[in-house]
Amino acid sequence: MSSVLLLGSFLPGQSLWSIRRGFLDLGCDVHYLPTRGVITSHRQRDEQLAAEEADVIPASDTWDLPYADDTAFEDALAATIEQHRPELLLWWFPKDDRRPGLIAYLRQQYPWCRTVTHTQDDPWDLRRHPEFCREFEFAVTCCQESIAEYAQQDLRAILLYPPPAVELHGNAQPTPGEACDFSVTILSNYSRSGGSQDDYLSAPEGLGRVTHPIPFPEQRLTRTELVDALTPLGRMHIYGGLGFGAFDGIPRTCYRGFRGYHELPGVYRAARINVNHHNSPTSCGYLNQRDTAITGSGGFMLTDYVDGMEEVFDIGSEIDTWMTREELQDKARWWLAHDEAREAAGRRAQARILGSYGNVAYARKLLEFVNQ
Repeated sequence: MSSVLLLGSFLPGQSLWSIRRGFLDLGCDVHYLPTRGVITSHRQRDEQLAAEEADVIPASDTWDLPYADDTAFEDALAATIEQHRPELLLWWFPKDDRRPGLIAYLRQQYPWCRTVTHTQDDPWDLRRHPEFCREFEFAVTCCQESIAEYAQQDLRAILLYPPPAVELHGNAQPTPGEACDFSVTILSNYSRSGGSQDDYLSAPEGLGRVTHPIPFPEQRLTRTELVDALTPLGRMHIYGGLGFGAFDGIPRTCYRGFRGYHELPGVYRAARINVNHHNSPTSCGYLNQRDTAITGSGGFMLTDYVDGMEEVFDIGSEIDTWMTREELQDKARWWLAHDEAREAAGRRAQARILGSYGNVAYARKLLEFVNQ
């Protein structure tokens, strides 16, 4: 039986929950250590990060904080490795929650334990913050073109997308009361030209507060433009942190609020069309969590075209894509008018994604990769 140690975040939520289930379904002995909300000396920083999480994080006054400082946490980590002897250590989004030198030390002390970093923020994590991946032996990336860039950092990288869970997404049923023509999930708005981080953090409630300062000039449409294009075509539900008034012409009842990871599969099944959006669509093979979560749930996805995504999906048969406002509107109208074709496409996409990109496939591929 393989032993696996998962690290990162406040709790094993989002895709990390799915990944954990995938390893368990393979028969692995799985252990987990959170890295945020557990170290007293990091409390203030972690409180700020908790507000940015796309998950429900318990209030900071309920945190256990079992470790006084980095040294105490690192001692506990070493003890866990010595006790369970994992052949794989997978650290979920290791940004500033580890001290320089920690992974190098672990690799020296426990050479049989393969160290892996997982990020969904490439290509930008690697280009803007290469320090996040330093010292690791392997990397999991969601961007095909980043693999060669990792090789330049002396890391072996594998392309694995955020995996839907067979037992969750594969059994999704439409959530009552959430039927709509278009479902759009927006946690942050991204500009083409960027802005000031200070202005972002101090902005009042409204669109300015959720418009991220990092520029993404390659967006085919901004999220504001996307919402504006779809508004005349049917009832739209907007999920995420945005409230009434964030977009023009959207009734209050269409702002559906934040939905947790386990709630979203039913939301995706309830919508006739789930509209997706990418920050960097010209980065080859760069897909986000919604690509696999929507399709893994059996929902139909209409998304901006990402270079190379035909290697994952059969475009036109399983999903459909757009590159301009006019193409988005034309295809939205067509798929709304063809219920049987839309539902069949969702079923085909679900079968492909759960079989090739689900959580069990993720766990199997990663174990095989690090043991080559």
